[in-house]
Amino acid sequence: MLALNYVLLAVSAVGFIAVAAVHIAALCGFSAPFQQLERIFVPTLFVVCIPTIFFMNRLARDFKQKDVWKAALRGCPKGMRVTLWTIAGYSWLVALSPMLLHGGSDSQLSAARSVSGVILAFYAIAVGVLYSATRAEKVDIGRRCLNGHRVGPLAKFCEECGAPVVAEAANPGQPT
Repeated sequence: MLALNYVLLAVSAVGFIAVAAVHIAALCGFSAPFQQLERIFVPTLFVVCIPTIFFMNRLARDFKQKDVWKAALRGCPKGMRVTLWTIAGYSWLVALSPMLLHGGSDSQLSAARSVSGVILAFYAIAVGVLYSATRAEKVDIGRRCLNGHRVGPLAKFCEECGAPVVAEAANPGQPT
């Protein structure tokens, strides 16, 4: 299972970089790269995203619905989580506002910009969740309260003694 995770992580990272390059090209006024690579990006996205859903379910199965994303991304460093949410917000902006990007909503260039922006967000989510799946166990084991008791992955206070969880910076291997 771990080998599959690393393979999918590598494919999603390469897909993210490729879609980012195509999206930047579309922002610069070139829609040809998107038109040529569209047939590769979408099927690969399904190959990556369907297993990502299973990994995400495994990471978040013991958590409340409101904490699904915190649980699924708990193995990611803080900068990676911020980048992921920034890309997701940007994707919404690009998808819902094609007129802001100097083109009509019916032009090929506008379609390349908006579709590649949305695909970019899906690849970013896949990279984040799959990376987190490689690190979540290490992060969970290292969490302790001030008294040394192990605590749950999202706990802020110890379930056993009520002491606060040790600051993340003091915990080696814990994402910040």
